[in-house]
Amino acid sequence: MAGDLGEQAIKVEWKAVEITAQALKALIRQIIENKDKVQHGQQSLSKLNLQGKKLEQVELTGEDMKNFRRELNKYSVDFSVMRDHASGNYTVFFKGQDVDRVYTGLQKCVQDFDKGKKRPIKEVMRDAEEKAAQRASERQKAPDKEKSADRGHDER
Repeated sequence: MAGDLGEQAIKVEWKAVEITAQALKALIRQIIENKDKVQHGQQSLSKLNLQGKKLEQVELTGEDMKNFRRELNKYSVDFSVMRDHASGNYTVFFKGQDVDRVYTGLQKCVQDFDKGKKRPIKEVMRDAEEKAAQRASERQKAPDKEKSADRGHDER
């Protein structure tokens, strides 16, 4: 009788192990299949809300929003951007767990913005035309030098 109970206990445990292994195998397969469906980066506010995380927000001017979006995507931050048409400012919503990554991205954007302030192409072209005109006038003003036949030759 004790032997029968022991065998039944072993059979129950073995069945539980098989069921657990099948469940784990199905879970791993499902994770692998849905791996490409997980979206990171910019997304709609409704999709961001569906993730069930507390959302934080930052208000920004539209100075260099393209660069900021690129930085947030680089840091794999899930975010949504809403534009206030009246003021022209942007509100960036993101998950509360990503606060450190968002501020790191902001700092990087500020450094890049300060480092290489880009001028409009019209300004650059105007400056280039002025420099070209100045160089041309300097060439015309330079007196013609006399050319000698022995120029560049040492007498030995």
